[in-house]
Amino acid sequence: MMNNGPRSLSTQRLRGRFATAMILPMVVALAACPKDKPVQRDTMPVDTTHLDTTKTTDLSTIQSNLPAAEPDTFKPRKLTPPPGSGGSQLSVPAAPGELTEAVQREQSMTKFCYTEFGQKSDPTLRGNVAMVVTVGAGGITNATVGDARWSGAAGKAVNSCLNQKAKLAWKLAPGAVKPGKYVVQLSFSGA
Repeated sequence: MMNNGPRSLSTQRLRGRFATAMILPMVVALAACPKDKPVQRDTMPVDTTHLDTTKTTDLSTIQSNLPAAEPDTFKPRKLTPPPGSGGSQLSVPAAPGELTEAVQREQSMTKFCYTEFGQKSDPTLRGNVAMVVTVGAGGITNATVGDARWSGAAGKAVNSCLNQKAKLAWKLAPGAVKPGKYVVQLSFSGA
């Protein structure tokens, strides 16, 4: 056996330091790891009483704390176009059946104007609009708001939308309605 003397001692010390240097980080890592803690269950009590669902309750005996309903103050009225919208009020007749049907077919446009421009800014908005519709030989040539009564200021935006879209959305077959001006009544409410 060979004994190198001082050299083997320094080698052993070097190996010992190397082992310590390798083990020390592992010990630190293990010490830093959280210990497993027992899982705590919710301690909320559970109601285990049995409810008898076969019994009926007379709801008319339950006392309410609601205030009495307010009377409805909004009353729809028939509107007529103003004198400057094509002659006197008497010269603009009500829409014939074919024109009314055309308006009803495209009621999604009027609902769009009311919902997007009226109800989004005032959910309680209600109103009536008298549209003056001009019919030519080829169908509808113009449609504008002749008169309107709204419960709020957002109605003006609905009127603008109707003025822009009605003449494009409402379609009549040529000759279905005698050329002239007619009044179409529209009513809007949140219900």
